[in-house]
Order: sequence, then C-alpha cells, then structure tokens
Amino acid sequence: MKKFVLSLALLFMSVVLFAQQTITADDYFQKEKNQDDQKIQTLMNSFEVTRISGFGGPTMSFTTIKDEFAFIMGGGGGLIINNLYLGGYGEDLSTSLFSGIDNPIRDLEFGHGGFWLGYEIAHQRIIHPVVSTRIGWGQIAGTDVNSKRVSDNVFVLVPTVSAEINFTRFFKVNIGAEYRQTFNVNTIPGFTSNDFSNAGVFMSFVFGWF
Repeated sequence: MKKFVLSLALLFMSVVLFAQQTITADDYFQKEKNQDDQKIQTLMNSFEVTRISGFGGPTMSFTTIKDEFAFIMGGGGGLIINNLYLGGYGEDLSTSLFSGIDNPIRDLEFGHGGFWLGYEIAHQRIIHPVVSTRIGWGQIAGTDVNSKRVSDNVFVLVPTVSAEINFTRFFKVNIGAEYRQTFNVNTIPGFTSNDFSNAGVFMSFVFGWF
C-alpha cells in the first residue's frame, strides 16, 4: 500500500512539474512572434507593397538631329509598384532630315526601344514630379547617293525629368525635359553619335488606373 501511495505521489509530482513547463497556445505564438521580431531585417521583408497598377500610352519627343528639328513618336507601358514603374517602350523618327550636300543621305531612319524605368514623387497630388530613364537599342539607317543602304546599330540612353498632371483616375499627361545620348554611330556618312545626342521636350499621354 505504501508503495502504491508513494507511486501516486511521484506521479502527481511529475504531472505538476510537467504542467509548470508547458505553455498555452497564446504564449507559444507570442514567443514565435518575438523570435520573428528578432530576425535580421532585409530589403525584401521590409518592402511593403501599397499599390500595384499598370499604364500605357503614346510618347512624343521634340528635339534636333544634326541641328535640324526632329519629331520622334512612339509608345510604352509597364507595371507600377508603389511609386516605381517598370516597363518597355519603342519610338521612331517621324520627320525627314537632310544631312547636307557633302554627305547626302536620304530616307534617314532612327528608331530604338527597350526598358523604361521611372519613379513618381507624391503621385496622389494633381501635379507631381517624375524622374525616368529609357534604355534602348536600335538602328540608324539611310540611302546614300548610290542608292546603297547604310546602317548602324546603336545604344540609346534617355534620362528625363518631367511634371505629371492627374486629369482623372485613369488618364494623366506627362511633360518634361530629356537628354538623348546615342552611342556607336560609326558608318553613316555625315553623321556622328553627337548628331543624334541632344536635349529635347518629352510628352506622353498615360492611360491606366492610378
């Protein structure tokens, strides 16, 4: 009998000790949360997505090529994440240019396309600034006096600073200044990379949900 009572006492003490070491579900999840809070913070787990949208529309550039007025038209679009947008674009020369009597090139063509990256500052305001860059690859081509076609593959970088006007929740107009830097113009008679690198006025009509 004494052994039985002693056994029950030992069992009871074991249960009490075990109960003291157990925790409730709330305590468990609170402990897990505290451990998560102590984890190393990284760029990805600290980035909070507050807005995802998309946009698209025509683009226009008013600039000069070899001291002649040039109108370049195209289009682009992409994805907006918070205030950052990532997308693509394409544009072509829409005016005819004359390269001079000494180096006559007719039917001059200039087009490029690639990535379009930008950032909107205080996008909720009616008028707000936008900084962006178009990074693309393209071609300059034309016909010489012997009716021979000449061309160059080029790389183009176009940083832009502009003001964007919110007309509605789905339509905006963007107007600003750009500088087009063109590289690798080597085989077009009468032209150099500097002739295709110049400042200009940028304008776009942006459609989407903002």
